[in-house]
Amino acid sequence: MAASATSRKRTRSASRSGVGEPPSKRTRSETTSKVDEIYLVDPELSKIKGDIYLKIGNTLFPAHLQKLRNVQGLFADLFSIQQPEHADLIHGLPYCDMFNCSESQLRVLLKLIHGAKHVFQRKTALGITEFNVENILDALLISSRLDLPGIRTQAKDAIYEFIRAMWIHIVDGVPPPEHPVIALTGYTMSKDSALSILSFRMINVFKECEVEYCMPIAYYLAAQQTHNDIWDGVKLPDGSLLELDLEDKKKVLKGREMLRSMRRNVTFRWLIEHAGQPKDYVQLHGCTSEAFPKGKGCYDFVFDLYTLFYSPTSRLLEDRCDALDSVSFQANETIKGHLCPKCHVYFNDRIIRCLQASWSEIAKIFTGRSWGTLRERQNRIEDSWYESLS
Repeated sequence: MAASATSRKRTRSASRSGVGEPPSKRTRSETTSKVDEIYLVDPELSKIKGDIYLKIGNTLFPAHLQKLRNVQGLFADLFSIQQPEHADLIHGLPYCDMFNCSESQLRVLLKLIHGAKHVFQRKTALGITEFNVENILDALLISSRLDLPGIRTQAKDAIYEFIRAMWIHIVDGVPPPEHPVIALTGYTMSKDSALSILSFRMINVFKECEVEYCMPIAYYLAAQQTHNDIWDGVKLPDGSLLELDLEDKKKVLKGREMLRSMRRNVTFRWLIEHAGQPKDYVQLHGCTSEAFPKGKGCYDFVFDLYTLFYSPTSRLLEDRCDALDSVSFQANETIKGHLCPKCHVYFNDRIIRCLQASWSEIAKIFTGRSWGTLRERQNRIEDSWYESLS
């Protein structure tokens, strides 16, 4: 039976005779081989020996009917309907036309439904988590458009995990990791180039799929791109441009300038607060540096950093807006090597606190709301995804 997965009603395809009657066996046998020749099975799913095809154009995606019935939402309704006796067949199987989705989105969806591993992420032998954010966004889009709340939640959770892994040291309040903890797959390009595309896609997908909680991070990543890319669009692998709408362009560019200011006044506040206060330094921080104040001790090192960052001629705080990525593992190790143990503990705590303050500010910069408020709104939105099931 040919049906459409755009509504909760399955409809029969018009018969080939055009008069509303099932075609005769003779007509079916004469035409089947010619009809079958124009359809190709998607090679990535060819190992699935299903009992139904989902179809986009001339591409067939094999699936198991029972697994489709088990998916919450539209699929549970659509594929539980009894197949008509004289349904049209392709390669001997019934089919369902799919609309409002791309081949890549449907491919990801069916991999998830059929239990494929590593669709969203996998752990390498080196302990790095590889995220396929392209797949996550595809799953989020198709599950939203086809009203599949279980898959939608699964994709949303994967995005949450990706964001947390990106800045786990800030979220958990620990020193930055020694080695990168994540990698990106799905695009054959560098991490920075992939993030430039993914950030723009995130903005568009999160808006359509109602993932408000993640919007500040999508805007933050987009703000790391060049002014020209933000305004004109980023180039996709096929050479086309991916653009934001006018309001989002303005929001990202305005946020970009606010991030620069935040980096100066919030992220590196630990320098402002402490580098210029030599009085009672030992008592305040428990410093054990014997060289202070005569030689190069802990205070002198921190003051040199302050001078380097905040001198009138310095551009270190003017040209960048990567507030969440300002203190790398290497920078943390350099600071550690120039401070006594007690000062290192103290300043490490201050650095983490300032990074966490920057994290809090990002939500307000791009949405005008706190993370807590965004979380409450997101919970209400997600509850609505399941209302049609009750």
